[in-house]
Parts: sequence; C-alpha cells; structure tokens
Amino acid sequence: MRADPETEGWLARLEERHDELHALVERLLSDDPAAGAEACGSLWSFWWLRGHMSEGRALLERAAASREGDQSEVLKGLGTIAFRQGDLDAAARAFEERHALVESGGSRADLADACADRARVALRRGDFAEVRRWADLGYGAAEGLDDPGAIRLPLHMQAAAARMEGRYDDARQLYLRSIELNERLGNELNIIGENHNLFYVELHSGNHEEARRRLGTASEWIFAHENAYLRPYVFLDAGVLALHDGDDERSGRLVACADRIFRDTDSIPDPDDYVELENATATLRQRLGDRFEVVWADGRGLSEEAAQELARASG
Repeated sequence: MRADPETEGWLARLEERHDELHALVERLLSDDPAAGAEACGSLWSFWWLRGHMSEGRALLERAAASREGDQSEVLKGLGTIAFRQGDLDAAARAFEERHALVESGGSRADLADACADRARVALRRGDFAEVRRWADLGYGAAEGLDDPGAIRLPLHMQAAAARMEGRYDDARQLYLRSIELNERLGNELNIIGENHNLFYVELHSGNHEEARRRLGTASEWIFAHENAYLRPYVFLDAGVLALHDGDDERSGRLVACADRIFRDTDSIPDPDDYVELENATATLRQRLGDRFEVVWADGRGLSEEAAQELARASG
C-alpha cells in the first residue's frame, strides 16, 4: 500500500475509531458475510500496520471461512498477518490458496503479488533458490504491464534473497532500483523500508558511514510519522550499529526494547531482520556476561521516547 501523508492520516482516523470499526466488522461478519469479508479485505493493512494483528487475524479467519466476498484480499491479509506472527504454516496455506485463485482468474499484477508472497514464505524457510524462483516468476508476470508498481514486491524479494545470501553488491543494486521505483510511485513507506535494508547491506560491507546515513534517513521519517510498524526496526538497527561501535550497554537496551515491541504486538521481524536480532542477542550475551540480564531488563522497560533518544545517539 502507499504510505504518504494522506495514508498516515487515514490510519490515524481509523485508530481513533478502532472500537467502532471492530464492532462494525463483527456485525457484518454475522449478518452479511460477503460485506464482512469485503470490510476485512479493506482493513487488514490497518490491523497489520497499527499492531492489531491478533484482532485482525481472528476477523480475517472468520471471513476466509465464510468463502464470501473478495477472498483474494482476505487471503492476502490473513497470510500477511500470520507471516508477521511467525505462523509460517498458516501463512503458506493462505498464500498458496490465494495464488491458486489469482492464477486461474486474476490479473497479472495480482499474480505478481501472489508470487512475491510465495517468495516471502520461502525466505522464512531459508530456501533461497525458491525465493529467487518465485520472485522471478512474479517479476515476469509484472513485466510489461502499464502499472510499474506491479514489479515492486518481486523486485524487493530478489533484493532480500541477495541480502540473506551475502551477495551485498547485488542486494545494493536491487534495493537502489527499488527505491527509484518507489520514488516514482510515491511510496514513502517502501522507500524508508529499503533504506533500512540498505543499512544492513552497507554495515556488512564495511561501509559504516553510509550505513549510519541510511539509518538516519529511515529513523527520522519513522519517528516523524510515528510509524508503529517500523518503529521496532529502528531500535533494532540502532542497537546493531551501537554493537558495531562497541557500545554494548546502549546496544543491549535498544535491542531489548525492539524485542519487547515485537513480542507485545504478537509479531516477529522479517526473516533477514530476525537473523540480525538473533545474532545481536547472542553477541550481547557473550560480551555483557553477568550484566546481560540487567541491561536487557532495563531495555525492556524503556519508554518509546527514551528509546528514540538512544536510537538517535546511534545515527
């Protein structure tokens, strides 16, 4: 979805009426399942981006079970939220069912999107050959369409596979192409997400100043827009940078804060970022020794305002 000031405003207005929306969708699913499914298909990105994943998943599961309305969007939302929660089997089932639907009767743009979601599942499983296969199939389905945005997700998945395989030069070029595409499309959220990804590419390539610049670009936008979805990623990124800088206690507090937010929102990081979280935590345990539990508890108790100040110190 697009993420511009208008979108952020739309999400904020939905948040203000969260309880009313929940009651409305519950009522529609009971009284008019087709309308309820349509509502779920429209609202899943709100539940995902604003951290209401358990609530959204429960409603989407009811909509999927009804077999009414636009099941393609319902399954897209259900798969995405299950994926973010780490329930890979449920995500795979939803994405496979959606892929079958759009392959038999959907548009090429929908097929490209469905292939990218299949690539996402393969990435979580560590099957990089399958990631490349599905991403390439999606790219092929989107190539030549009047909608340039159709290649956005397949291109992103090609970059993610390169990053996880340690092919950082390839990953850099693919992420830069993705940023250029999203700039043309006006997709601010995706531009920021790719800056976050380039932070790790540059850090692991030894380009620490460029990594710091990419982190600064991403963090300032995320903090300015109060973006709940990307906020824990900033804390994780800043913690990883602090670890590379040798500031282990600041790193531990930031990584712990990120971990707490992921857990509190019933989500786990993207596969490539999950590796960073696990590696950072293991390194911190080793370096901090007996101090680890104290620092970790301190970080888990940080307010988001305090964590932002710590994160800015890394940028």
